[in-house]
Amino acid sequence: MKIAIDVHSIGAQAGGNETFYRQLLEGLAQDQSPNEYTLFYTRPQAPTLVTLDGRFHWTQVPQNPVRRICVSLPRMLRELQPDIFHCQYILPPRIRSKTVITVHDLAHERHPELSPHLERMRMRTLVPWSARRADHIITVSEYSANDLVSFYGIPRSKITVAYQAPSPMFKPRDSSSAKVRLERAYGIRSPFILYVGRLQARKNLVRLVEAFARVHNDHAELKLVLVGKPDLGYDKLRARISELNLSDAVMFPGYLSSDDLPLFYNGAEIFVFPSLFEGFGLPVMEAMASGVPTITSNGSCLAEVAGNGALLIDPLSTDSIAEAMRCVLEDAAVRRELVERGLQRSACFSTRSFSAKISNVYRSLL
Repeated sequence: MKIAIDVHSIGAQAGGNETFYRQLLEGLAQDQSPNEYTLFYTRPQAPTLVTLDGRFHWTQVPQNPVRRICVSLPRMLRELQPDIFHCQYILPPRIRSKTVITVHDLAHERHPELSPHLERMRMRTLVPWSARRADHIITVSEYSANDLVSFYGIPRSKITVAYQAPSPMFKPRDSSSAKVRLERAYGIRSPFILYVGRLQARKNLVRLVEAFARVHNDHAELKLVLVGKPDLGYDKLRARISELNLSDAVMFPGYLSSDDLPLFYNGAEIFVFPSLFEGFGLPVMEAMASGVPTITSNGSCLAEVAGNGALLIDPLSTDSIAEAMRCVLEDAAVRRELVERGLQRSACFSTRSFSAKISNVYRSLL
């Protein structure tokens, strides 16, 4: 098969969207099938971020989404004539090959107030149009699959759920060594509570900071480390931290390379991910695989992903978040149980299984 994939998110520091395609390519590279792959990328560094073999060919396209989707990709695909074209969310016009789109979630439908107006209107117009045109849809949780059915009327038989998996680099390591390296490289001293993900309103970080303020009253040495790229709502988050007089207790190391991220998981006392809405929530899986006691939301797909491997909280309740953090911090037995259950749960997911599901979709369309 000749398969073309739009991997424009690789190198964009795009969180779960980028990780999805990096994991897919890594899994496809492990498969010994004779398929040929053309990878459409936008960032110059993208080809250096994934190790692939001679079956994979990188082709640069414009970074501007209008030029990429409406002009460049239709022209290149007419010339290439692949058997399968796979892209994310929005399908280019005038595509003659079989088509697969990845729709991670419908946040623009579930929480329209948490995205910019123009982006929300673009997604509400083009995602359902693309989903109905595509030959098949990949999503990352049953929750997202059900949303595609209920919001857009997509037949469930047209949707495949492919669960992502934590990279093998996320595993239990020596905690003391990780803490020493974090202090030397980032000036972060233990103990600390960790969050990883976009620093945006949808992640519910203002409530996390408010809950942390309550816990911090009894644990003055405790820090809160928020790892990620600033996004919509970041200014309000910083303002709330200042109002609570927590500027010295909340730290922002920024967006991290994959090499350093495991250090943060292994150095943390607990990991908290109180997001209001997710399609999958990969940081929860990474934390559990790293052997960190994990707290996450009982909402959207997160309970589905975490299973019994994490302590679930009400993301709309500051009390619930604070009580969970206090419980895990102050009860060694709870911490041990969460570590054991998290490791067991994360072991149920693998990159090989994830990419195999998508490969099966490619084959089924032909």
